Amino acid sequence: MMSRAVISKAWRSSTLSPSSARISQHHGGPHVMMSSMQRRRKLLSCINSPIIRSFSSHNKHDNRIHDVIIIGGGPSGLFLSSLLSSYGINSHLLFDKRPKEELLKHPQAHFINLRSMEILKVEMPSVYDGIQREMPDVSEWEGFHFGGSVMGSSGRRLGRVVHPVKKPLRAGQSGSAILLPTNDKIQSSAADDESRDDDYISVCRPAHLAQNKFVSLLLNEAKQRQGGSGETNLRYGEEVIAIEEIDPESQSQPIISIKTSHGQTHQTRYLIAADGVHSFARRSFGIPMMGQNTMQNLINVHFRTNSHLSKMLMKDSDQAMLHFVYNSQLVGAFVCHDGRKGEWVLQIPFFPPYQTMDDFSIGKVREMVWAGLGMDSNEANECDLDVLSIRPWTMSSLVAQSYVNKSNNMVLVGDAAHAFPPAGGFGMNTGLQDSHNLAWRLALLLRSSNHHMASSVLTKYESDRKPIATQNAALSVRNYNRTLRIAKACYLDAQHPELLTTVLGSPPMSLLPLETRQGMFRRLVHVAMMPLASLTSLNSSLHANHIERNVQSILESGGSLPLVFPKYEIGFSYEHGAQSKKEDASNDTKGYYPRMRVGYLLPHIILEVWNSSISHARDGWSVLETTSHEAEDPSDSLFITLTDISSQLRKVLSYDTPVFTLLVLGALTASSLTSIRQAIDKVSNKMNTPLIMANILPEAPSDEDNVSENIITLIDSQRVILKLMSEESSDTADNPCNAMVIVRPDGHISSAEFVEEGKISTAVEKIISKGLESAV
Repeated sequence: MMSRAVISKAWRSSTLSPSSARISQHHGGPHVMMSSMQRRRKLLSCINSPIIRSFSSHNKHDNRIHDVIIIGGGPSGLFLSSLLSSYGINSHLLFDKRPKEELLKHPQAHFINLRSMEILKVEMPSVYDGIQREMPDVSEWEGFHFGGSVMGSSGRRLGRVVHPVKKPLRAGQSGSAILLPTNDKIQSSAADDESRDDDYISVCRPAHLAQNKFVSLLLNEAKQRQGGSGETNLRYGEEVIAIEEIDPESQSQPIISIKTSHGQTHQTRYLIAADGVHSFARRSFGIPMMGQNTMQNLINVHFRTNSHLSKMLMKDSDQAMLHFVYNSQLVGAFVCHDGRKGEWVLQIPFFPPYQTMDDFSIGKVREMVWAGLGMDSNEANECDLDVLSIRPWTMSSLVAQSYVNKSNNMVLVGDAAHAFPPAGGFGMNTGLQDSHNLAWRLALLLRSSNHHMASSVLTKYESDRKPIATQNAALSVRNYNRTLRIAKACYLDAQHPELLTTVLGSPPMSLLPLETRQGMFRRLVHVAMMPLASLTSLNSSLHANHIERNVQSILESGGSLPLVFPKYEIGFSYEHGAQSKKEDASNDTKGYYPRMRVGYLLPHIILEVWNSSISHARDGWSVLETTSHEAEDPSDSLFITLTDISSQLRKVLSYDTPVFTLLVLGALTASSLTSIRQAIDKVSNKMNTPLIMANILPEAPSDEDNVSENIITLIDSQRVILKLMSEESSDTADNPCNAMVIVRPDGHISSAEFVEEGKISTAVEKIISKGLESAV
């Protein structure tokens, strides 16, 4: 068996442009000295923050110019750091004002959607495996419950739905939840699914893991990829307190300099703001957020149950990811992060200034938690719980006006670029996918000597990701409104407290002392919640029966909060204008059908790796996890997914640079192969963009075909790629046996065209140029 090093060496000359293999580090490297530069300083005023002053001469000064500095060490920042390391961009620092211990305490986000899992599987398999290992069993989180309490035995169960998360989704399968009958004897729709691998739209399933555990996995990965410098390059507990932009005469673009709370100064070519919705970096550059700033105030209560209580709460009929609870003492949502380990979060609506944190003291919160669980704290016996934190937060729907500053050297990712309601779980996932899109662009910029490239490359990052954020923000708002519809079915109208706060804040009521108005608000809310006592009574009542019918009617019609959104998770496109049309809320969970169209993700298509040398190098391939396509002798055949083929080839062939992939469909003659190689070399040299070629055939070549072992050959025995391309094309070739597809480093299609037989040699250079230019 050949080692990966030997395989990589043997393949470089035939798969990657020779010129692109020689691409050098940004001129001057990461250690360019600044002392002789004539600097024009532009101090950046920070909106709603202290004035930023020029740096004093006695600061500890790092004279290197780093390639990248990341502000923010949450999921988006850590993920970006690891991706940059994998691309050989080792001269980068990460700062986060929070100590590591703080990030590893609170669960926060918890849903990792289908596309994020696909990316992690190919880019960070150890993180992907860690998620699979640490997350609770899917049976514990596939459902959402609605009722008077978490424990169904303590109150009225208004409805229980399950989501299709047990197995990968099939083509066209809706993501809608299914309402279970009250006897709970039915299993989820995915339980008995016997679909073959080629019926699925992905090799992955979504995951449920608390963000603090996910961050721990990402942190270990980032440290490992930075080698011995992980601890020094990942600066937790060190805050960036000032930012300035410097125009040195010897550089064609400005340098950004930062000062930290440790009194140190650092310079960088690119500054990445991953520091959350209140981003210091974004405000420093005067970029506003657009949208709804305050949709709802909430209190997050993180609590942990002891083993006895955990067992009681994790009875089969009570297991769910989310419990929406409505009773006379509490209206809130319980998030079960890991029920068997007792990790929970309770979200409670909060209405300042008529409610204060005194209304959520630890004693009062404990009583709310017990009431929501369905137990009396005085009768809990061996059961107990610890309240670990009580935090207020504001739910918003915001997208930054711009993702890039005017100098094209400061970029927003994650919550610094957008903030969504948590319903649907798009916040963290959109941030991870921001980083995935940005990382390869930064790597190409830093390996290029063309400074003018920065404007187009980073502008295209914004044109890719901002429409997706806008789309996901709108979807998240619709999801939030779905939860309000359920509450309204319980005769809790979200407009009532809003109206009450408006009345209390307007004359003549506003003339009363605040304490008086606070007391009025509390009493009126208490009166409004009193009828919900019927939902915690074991006795039947007309009121409870009526509420149950209301809720059941909504759930039966698909009005529950969804968890799976196929067309938004993997069916999104970077095609210009693809997100501009207004979405119909009834189609939010619509199924996804694979498409071979520019801007879309290269779909999940099962291919066999024909070349024996690279098929033995399984590290890097996204191998199918099911068995229906495995050969009797696994060493004979290797079946992979076409999804993220560029990342797979980069890892299999051990490149430390992002690569594009040219997929050539159909048999190649010696002359056409020569033309393709010449075109790859010419265009790659011109654009400083590495490109790997793979030949896709409908069947394995015979010995007489004389196919070189040095050509990556993949077998599409069902001709799925050509069929999908034919569906998108109104002008296919008379004999559509040849086609070319350019795939970006992030797995999206940048060009897909049929080529008439015998015309590959004349068409290839134009197709490659078009595909690369549209992406960068």
